[in-house]
Parts: sequence; structure tokens; C-alpha cells
Amino acid sequence: MPPRKAAATSREAPASIDTSSAVTGTSTSQATSARSNSAAAAVRSGSLATDPLPCVRVNKAHLAEIKSSLDDIVKKHLVDQAFTPSRLHPTVHLGLGYASVVISLGAMLYCYKMSFEESKPYLWIAVVSYGLFQGALWAWKRWVERGEVFRGRRRRIVNRIETDLIQIHTSTSLLPPPEPVLSVGPDSRPSSPISTASPMSSPTLSPSSSSSILGPPPSSPQPHGPTYLVHLTLSTTSNNGKSLIHKARVVSGKPVGEVVDTDGGVEEGEVARWIANLLGDAGLVELEETEGFKQE
Repeated sequence: MPPRKAAATSREAPASIDTSSAVTGTSTSQATSARSNSAAAAVRSGSLATDPLPCVRVNKAHLAEIKSSLDDIVKKHLVDQAFTPSRLHPTVHLGLGYASVVISLGAMLYCYKMSFEESKPYLWIAVVSYGLFQGALWAWKRWVERGEVFRGRRRRIVNRIETDLIQIHTSTSLLPPPEPVLSVGPDSRPSSPISTASPMSSPTLSPSSSSSILGPPPSSPQPHGPTYLVHLTLSTTSNNGKSLIHKARVVSGKPVGEVVDTDGGVEEGEVARWIANLLGDAGLVELEETEGFKQE
């Protein structure tokens, strides 16, 4: 993505407008209120030219660093959508990490006060325990988290209390992005984007008979990698999770070059708009369509 010189020029124009509005006596509180009321609409209808200049810069040759920055934007956007993140994975990380450190520290203090020969059994226990805890942490990340960057829920009031549960896994690939795939459960509400007669298929990078392609027409040029991949699962329940109203899964990818410019600046607005579109394709009810939220 080339540097946006034209974008910088277009951003300088509103400064004179703000100055003239200040001369006419427009209050700061009114401007702040207008910006807050149009924040959600700006994410959906904004453009790259009107976005603020990137404030986060990454090493373009380091995919892990790029993924971490994009993951932070995804999590921030979901929190802005009133989702409460789950603390399960951080709790497991901290619990296993602190347990291994405490055992090692205890063995070290015992060895400091006692002779080496007397402390050998405890040192062996500490070494084995440390290895077990770190192995358990690795297994948790490898087979339980599996690249999960966000798991959260929100409770909405729409003539009844509905709970939206969302789970997002991300990854990076050196290949071009695959065709976006949408899978919707057979019991989804009529207002869902698509209703299928067969059960939901597991997320794959190739369309199946129970999936719908969301991407651009085949005639569009194929972008090159590397690619940032998102696997999004959304389910809506009521009656304390006993009734499933809607369930959908979206798999989509975006070329890294479309969200990271040539200087390594990360385009937060572009990523937020892309995630907002994926959430809309999955059937997420927007904030404006709800009557309120119930505190967790």
C-alpha cells in the first residue's frame, strides 16, 4: 500500500473548517457530541482517505508482529461493539505460569538454606514440575486456543434478552487470500443473511454445498500474499442459552498490503471496516437496532 500523500492533503482541509466554525461560535461540546453519535457510522461508511494517519508502525517483514497489531485492532473493535471478553485463556496462562515460577522459587530458597545433597530431591521435583506446567501451557495454546484472539459475549434487550457469543481465530499465510465463505445454521432466524437446509459445515478455505461465497466476482484481479485470515463464529441464544436463534461462521482473508502501507503503518480504520462487514455478513445485530444491554 503506497503512502497516502493525497490522504494527508485531504485531512488538512478540515482544519480550516474547524477554525471557521470556531469563529462562528460552535461549541466544543456540540462537536464532541456529533463525533460520538457518528462514530459507528464512520466505521462502516468511512474511506481510507478520511482515516487518521497510522499511529502504529510495524516491521513489514515480520508477519508475527503484523498479526499481533491486527489482532489488537480486532479485539478493540469487538469491545467497542459492547462485547465482554472472556478471561479464560489469560487466567490459564497466568495460573500455569505463576505455579511454575512459585515452585522454582521455593526450590531455590530451600537449596539456599540447605546443602546441595539434601536439596536434590526437591530440585528434581521443581525441574519436573516446571516442565510439566510449561508443557501444559504449550498444549493449551496448541490444542485449545488454536489461534483464538477473542472470545466474548454481550446480552441485548430486544423484546427479550438475547445473548451474542462470538469467537475469532486468526492466522497468517504467505498465499493469496481464499474465497470468503459463509456458513449459516439451519435453525437461524429468518432475518439471517442466508438460511441453509443442511447443518453447518466446519470452517474451510474452500466453499462447500452448505456455504455461500461472499467475495468479489471471479473477474476481479487476484491479490497476492501474505494474507491475514479470520475465522469468525457467531451464535445468538435466548432463554439463558437454551434456545439457539442464530449461528453462522465466516472465513475470510485480507492481503496484508491492503492494511499496512509501505512505511509499515497499520490502517486501523480499514481493518475495523473489514471486521464490521464480516460481522454484518454473519448476521450480528447492530448497536442501533437494540433497545439496550444487560450488564454481565
